[in-house]
Amino acid sequence: MDKVKLKITTTQTVDEAGNEDVIELITEAVLEHHGGCFTVNYDESDITENKGSRTRLKIYKDKMIMTKIGLYSSKMEFQQDTRNSNLYTTPYGTFDLDFTTAIYKNSLNEFGKGQIYVEYKITFGGAEESYNKLKIDIF
Repeated sequence: MDKVKLKITTTQTVDEAGNEDVIELITEAVLEHHGGCFTVNYDESDITENKGSRTRLKIYKDKMIMTKIGLYSSKMEFQQDTRNSNLYTTPYGTFDLDFTTAIYKNSLNEFGKGQIYVEYKITFGGAEESYNKLKIDIF
């Protein structure tokens, strides 16, 4: 078990003109190696409006599973050219969340340090869509 730092950059396309909203978070995390994957656990902060929530990343060479537990709960699996569905739970209710991973790049070294990069499309309740980019630097 190693203590590491994460720099998480999320980019969301917010309109049809291609304007983007970027959020960057730097936090401490715990990194563990279990056989064929790295597990990263970190607590959310005030910046993400999820204080008190916990996020777990299970990072494999060809996919990543992100599980959030707390006020907002979800489980998202990112694997290139794959579509997944799950329920997204919020204080305002639960709704369907479909997402398709366009790009998944795992550039972690044998110690779990490096970068994960994901581009994916989210469809909320079968109607509204957004295109997102997620970059996670582990150092």
